[in-house]
Amino acid sequence: MCRLCDFLLQSDLPKLNRYPSRVLYVSGNALESCLRLENYVTIKPLIYEVEDTTFLDLIPFLEYVTCPSPADIQPLLASYHGHDIETEFIERFKEHQR
Repeated sequence: MCRLCDFLLQSDLPKLNRYPSRVLYVSGNALESCLRLENYVTIKPLIYEVEDTTFLDLIPFLEYVTCPSPADIQPLLASYHGHDIETEFIERFKEHQR
């Protein structure tokens, strides 16, 4: 799944043998390590402390994305580009509930 490019280990998502439109790549350094940037979800780098709830905060978004199983995940991820996905998802969800 990974390959060495310019002395950096990069994730080569097509080697997963899955449709790229259905693959999410969650990482704290996805911009540096992912070859398909339209599939990445950037999170804060993991800190091994009790207060670090990054993955727990991401669970509602992941549940929302996987339940209806969209045909293409990339436009959805593009709409969150440049935003903190955890907080932006909660804001959009609250706005949708009104």
